[in-house]
Amino acid sequence: MEPERTSRELRTAARVSRRPPRFAATAMALGIIFALAYVFFLHAPPPVPTPDIAGFQGTYTWRVAGRNGDQSFTDRNGTFSAVASGNAGGKSNEPRGQIFSSVWFPESAYAATKRSELTAAGVGPNSLYSRTIGAWPPVWRVATRSPLDYQGLAAIVRAAVEDGDRSIGIKPLKDGDRKVWRAAMTLDGQDIELVVDQFTGIVLWYADGQSTFTAIVDWNAAPPADTTYALKVPTGQKLTTKRDKAYTYASSLAEAGRAAGYTPLESTLAPDGYAVKDVASAFWLADPTWWTVHHATVFLPRTLLAGQRQVVSLYTRGLSWFTVQQLGPEAAREAQGIIRNAVHKDRSAKLSFQATQLQYGAMTNAMAYTWYEKSGPTLFVSDAQHIVYVTGALKRQELISYAEGLEPLGSGASASPSPSP
Repeated sequence: MEPERTSRELRTAARVSRRPPRFAATAMALGIIFALAYVFFLHAPPPVPTPDIAGFQGTYTWRVAGRNGDQSFTDRNGTFSAVASGNAGGKSNEPRGQIFSSVWFPESAYAATKRSELTAAGVGPNSLYSRTIGAWPPVWRVATRSPLDYQGLAAIVRAAVEDGDRSIGIKPLKDGDRKVWRAAMTLDGQDIELVVDQFTGIVLWYADGQSTFTAIVDWNAAPPADTTYALKVPTGQKLTTKRDKAYTYASSLAEAGRAAGYTPLESTLAPDGYAVKDVASAFWLADPTWWTVHHATVFLPRTLLAGQRQVVSLYTRGLSWFTVQQLGPEAAREAQGIIRNAVHKDRSAKLSFQATQLQYGAMTNAMAYTWYEKSGPTLFVSDAQHIVYVTGALKRQELISYAEGLEPLGSGASASPSPSP
């Protein structure tokens, strides 16, 4: 009987070995699902908050290093206020005894519907009043300081948090009952530190070794969205008015394109909430920094693009904004080789430089370059027909999405300026 029992056991074992390991397979599958869920959901860092602020006001201190190398600092105190319509106002006060204090520390107001900045510098009958009309970009232009002066740096911090970018040192902290990021970076050879409010994207503190900016925002008293800021010029007081003629404003992207002599591109993939605030055309050298600063080695011969015009667009959402500059086929054909060589040569000097091939849109297969500038995360892409430069409050992935949504004007949503409030 023993051999038969052994044979029976062998046959039984063989049958068991041929059965699918249902329990083991199920356990393994559940383990994989749990691991993926942990990595992508349970263990994933919280999403970066979308800035949600339509107006703010508060006080600031701007500490500036002395000019004589004596390590002295001067504190300049002031107030700031701004709303989503583009209007803004501010004052600055200089401690008594400072030379020229009445000249350099003004009161300023900006009216977005008129694209007009009015500034008073001085005290009493010695005050100097000046008005500038039409300067670009036509929002929040005041001679005093504001946290909005550092919006590009705040956008870098938000982008770096989302991407886990180790080129920027970032630590989450609490400032009272508010969550903030403290960040450090080296940009254009300058060491910069700042503190950014996580919920609003507002810079609360900034330092670069030469100056320190500290803002105290009154979170409980945001000005209404339709707030206007006025500065009265006394009767008999001299007012100097200057019209900035570098930019020719247009009622639509199509009108700006006609002035420039080509059909511009528009994107159907701007982040939710952003709308075109203003568009204009200008000679390509109206703002030469996008060639000579942002691309340090792109010194295009002035005769190469002489007479050619760029189309510029300003997008806003609350107190956030970004700008788009583009040139058409004539400029793209003439400058294509120079641009390509310069970008490749300059890539090591750009903070967090990356190259991404676009998969969609009018510039499919073109290489889009992204990096960080003081103006914010920046994108540059060109081909034989187009040159496009975007900088401001968009994170890196938002820049890529915007570029992949570019199509010739008329094939997508209309990019006309939103009605002024």
